[in-house]
Amino acid sequence: MKFSKKEEYLRQKDQKLKNIIDKNGHIIYKPRTENQFDTLVGIVISQFISTKAADSIFKKIKENLSSEYLNENHFQKLSINDIKKLGLSTNKARTIKELSDLYLSRILGDLSKLNDIELNEKLLSIFGIGPWSVNMFEIFCVGKLNVFSSKDAGLRLAMNNSLMIKPNSDWELYDRYAEKWSPYKSIASLHLWKTVD
Repeated sequence: MKFSKKEEYLRQKDQKLKNIIDKNGHIIYKPRTENQFDTLVGIVISQFISTKAADSIFKKIKENLSSEYLNENHFQKLSINDIKKLGLSTNKARTIKELSDLYLSRILGDLSKLNDIELNEKLLSIFGIGPWSVNMFEIFCVGKLNVFSSKDAGLRLAMNNSLMIKPNSDWELYDRYAEKWSPYKSIASLHLWKTVD
């Protein structure tokens, strides 16, 4: 089976992760840099719910708005309550409305051009965006290869299931374990997620 150089590196570094990669096969990693607003909305929807539930809600919203990709204009004339009616909590609706307003006013430009500190400052200043959301944006939109989030329940579960870390351990232990995957923690994360999707 053919793996990328990054996957081969990870296979050498961690036997438990090697078993997962071998079972998964090669995963194509293609960050979506072209539609950052759409990616951010998807991340907000994904907060605190399963991937399956998030995908279902995201699909329904796109169908309701008759668009394959969402942009800030879709939410320009919608109130927080209108957005909530698309199947979201009040907080998530508020976050999406704020994101839309920030993009419409051009306060948020091309986030992929910012350094780590600037990206964190910009995104963490937005209501409803926390460190987990920033990490997901770095992986799925900016294409940063060395991101791992111990705040992600799916990653923790995958690491528990593969006997890397005992369940209910401190999040620090997950972070410490993930250090062995540097500089390709994002690729390791993709493989871990695949085991629990």
